[in-house]
Amino acid sequence: MRISYDQTFQTPLADIGAELVRMIKDRDYILIAERFGYAKAFDRPLAEAIATDIDFCHIEEGRTAVISLANEARILVKYFKQPNSSNLFGLVECFLPLEQDAGELLAELIITIKDQEFYVCLEDVSYIA
Repeated sequence: MRISYDQTFQTPLADIGAELVRMIKDRDYILIAERFGYAKAFDRPLAEAIATDIDFCHIEEGRTAVISLANEARILVKYFKQPNSSNLFGLVECFLPLEQDAGELLAELIITIKDQEFYVCLEDVSYIA
């Protein structure tokens, strides 16, 4: 998803992270795929890859966790040192609390810059203890 320079500041990026959190809680993987894409989809259909990877985080290693709909997610915005050769600009980390497990689901949005244009992509979803 292309964003403007004004959207690269901490508050707008946190708002974009909150939007992703809402979509994950709503299980709207088609909208996530359309809005952000998914870097780790590889050759899989985007929405299916997102759903599969999120579901895997819930059941990996015998877990029976589910995303907590009642608890707020923590959203952290970080920036990469500029300039850099990889075109990385920023990172939005969304930590979604789980029920029936002490861990969290981590959804990461990566912000890249190329030719003074900014883009946001869902980079990864993973379980963290």
